[in-house]
Amino acid sequence: MTEFSSRNERIILNVGGFKYETYRSTLTAYPDTLLGTMFQARNHSLLHPTNDNEYFVDRNGRAFHYILEFYRTGEVIWPNDDSVQTCCCTQISRRELIKELDYFQIPVSKDIDLKNVDNPKSLAIKLDGFVTALGEAICIARQDYQIILQVKFYERLPIHNMKDIPKNLPTQIHSHPQIDRLFKPYISSGYYILDMFSKHIESHIKSLMPDLRWCLDKRFKYEPEPTYYDLKIIGNSLLDKDEILKYSYLGK
Repeated sequence: MTEFSSRNERIILNVGGFKYETYRSTLTAYPDTLLGTMFQARNHSLLHPTNDNEYFVDRNGRAFHYILEFYRTGEVIWPNDDSVQTCCCTQISRRELIKELDYFQIPVSKDIDLKNVDNPKSLAIKLDGFVTALGEAICIARQDYQIILQVKFYERLPIHNMKDIPKNLPTQIHSHPQIDRLFKPYISSGYYILDMFSKHIESHIKSLMPDLRWCLDKRFKYEPEPTYYDLKIIGNSLLDKDEILKYSYLGK
C-alpha cells in the first residue's frame, strides 16, 4: 500500500456496536491521540481488521460521535450545547464524554466555564430530554403489557460508600433495562426537575396521552434514607384483549 493510498483509505470503526466511517488521514492528523497513533503507517502490520477495513473498539458507541467530530473539526462539542440532539440514542452525559476523551487521549481543557453553568438553554435541553424519556418509558411499559409506569427519583443517592446504602434503596431506577437506560442520565437531576416542573410535565404528557393519570408523591425519609419522588403514570384504558387476539395466531 503506497503512502498516498494509505492516507486516503476509508475505514470503518465499530465502536461498541455503532459503526462510523472515516478516512485514515482524518485520524492521523492528530498523531498524539490514541487513534492517531494506531493508524500511523508504521503500525499497519499491528492492526487486525475484520472485513478488510473494519476495526472493533470496545468503548461507548454513542459517545464516539463526539470523538469523531473532534478528528473532523478539531473541536470538542460538549453535550448540552445547542446543536446536540436530545433523542435517547445520541444523548450522553458530560461525565461519559470526559471518560471517552481520556481513553482516546484527546487533548481538551476540562475547566468549567462558570458563566455557562446555569445557561437556560442547556438546562432546557436537559428538561426536554427528561420529558422525552418519560414518554418513551410509557410506550415501553405498554408494550410489556403494563398499564402502570412507576419510577422513583431520589434527592441524593448515597453511592460513595456502599455499606451506607439502605437495604430497600434500589441500585437502578427501573427493573426494565430499556427504561432504566432511558432514565440513567437523570439519576441525579430527575428529582429536581420534578420539583421545579412537575405541573408543566404533567400537562404536556396528558396533552399527548389524555387517558393517563399522573400521580406524584413526595416521600420524606430520615437519615440515612433520602427523600424521593414516587411517580406513577397510570393508563385509564385497559389493554383490549379481543383486539390483540384479532392480530394473533391464537385468535385465528
